Amino acid sequence: MDELKTVRELYGEPRLDPLLKARVRGLLTDEPRRRRWRLSWTAAVAGLAAAAVAMAIAVPGMTGEAEAPNRGATLSGRSVLLAAATTAESGPASANAYWRVRKLHRRTYPEQLGRGANRYWVVESRLTEQWVARDGRVWSASRALGARPGSEADEEAWRRDGSPTEWSSQGEVLSTSPEKGELRAVTGQVPFSMAGHEMTFEQLQRLPVTPAALRDWVTEAVSDVPAGTVDGVVADALSGLLWSKPSPPDVRAAAYRALAELPNIRYLGGATDERGRKGAGFSFTVQPPGARSGTAVQRTLIIDPDSSQVLSSTVTGPPEVRGEQVELVLAAGWTNDRPAVPELP
Repeated sequence: MDELKTVRELYGEPRLDPLLKARVRGLLTDEPRRRRWRLSWTAAVAGLAAAAVAMAIAVPGMTGEAEAPNRGATLSGRSVLLAAATTAESGPASANAYWRVRKLHRRTYPEQLGRGANRYWVVESRLTEQWVARDGRVWSASRALGARPGSEADEEAWRRDGSPTEWSSQGEVLSTSPEKGELRAVTGQVPFSMAGHEMTFEQLQRLPVTPAALRDWVTEAVSDVPAGTVDGVVADALSGLLWSKPSPPDVRAAAYRALAELPNIRYLGGATDERGRKGAGFSFTVQPPGARSGTAVQRTLIIDPDSSQVLSSTVTGPPEVRGEQVELVLAAGWTNDRPAVPELP
């Protein structure tokens, strides 16, 4: 009996999915150091077909539809994270001069602007870059890209308000025009932090490189947070090692594998960021250190498992805060480019 022919007759040819390769690779490399299976070419093809059928039948989240967590979705998300870990681990160490993170931020201004009945929400966009030299010197750059009405209804209210190009509120001046931007050296400040704790470049290089040891180290480091918030803070701290800090390849891999074992990580399936880049979505709830009770937020990450890069981070909530705070990661890595004011995207 030809099982592959039967599968095709029942379900058709499997639809190509950008996460299928990551899923199957994660399944095959789940425990590479404990055992290695010798797979024939036929068995590997059968595994791909079976995985595609399982995705089509049991894991709708893999098509990009967010749904309530279930066993199939959890296993799929774990596989994606493990595949990203394998990619991260194979990344070469860099001898370049600066660690650089370039981000595009978007946030809804916290109060409506305008006059009288013409009130509307405004969205601000800003480019930021951070450079950190190996000797600990830090530079920070920022460039406002201008504010705009948040939705079509907001734009209509803005036009009725006379289409202003500037607003003054709470001591701030917002403008629709981009700024020239600025670059400054940061002094008297440790360049990195984890859950409110300062970290030096040297400390990051010495972090544990096994998932359990890294999770335990992070848990101990954030043990001063309120009871009931540790799981979210640990997830947030581990995710920060993936993109906002110059973590060595083996530390990034350990962070991915540790996240894959956390019960509070929800897999959302295929996702696309605001720049059209495709990846896999994951979310968790976290109460920021020092924040008052009941102010937990949800962080959603979009990860490209093929490159192991974080594409975007979105923070939603708490309830009284309107809109989302979105960070699109445009670049995160080592470079020999010297610190400079960000260029327009």
